Amino acid sequence: MSTLEDEKAFMLLEQAVYRAQESLEKTKHFQPFLMLLNDAGEVELFENDVKETSESYALLEGTLKQRIREGDIDVMVLVVDTIIPENFVQDVPSGIRLHLEEKSQVDKKIAARFLYVPYELCRVGDGEMFVKLHNPIPVGFPAEYIVS
Repeated sequence: MSTLEDEKAFMLLEQAVYRAQESLEKTKHFQPFLMLLNDAGEVELFENDVKETSESYALLEGTLKQRIREGDIDVMVLVVDTIIPENFVQDVPSGIRLHLEEKSQVDKKIAARFLYVPYELCRVGDGEMFVKLHNPIPVGFPAEYIVS
């Protein structure tokens, strides 16, 4: 992966984590959302008002598949609030799961990654809620959406 490709993916991941973190600080939860970086370098955000997480996620997957058929997606990040599988972490089970795929990785066997970002909701005294993020846990697997 080139440095430019790395930078594009990191930029989108960073925006997605900050968005999830802000929502967690306000509501202690966040609904799934999808962020895309198109070939023109524009970030697109997709959300819905469906409260049931699995239903909301499925609708976002449908949107993602439609956008990929249009052929102009460079990087995608599908984000959900989740419980991290025990085999990856035990101390901090709550996590932001980012499903990352990139057009530049399409020819690789392990072309996609889940990044689990463990988090803790914290408050000091009567202060405002804040989110303590822990080191991300990467898990590679074959791409599901951006495929050749």
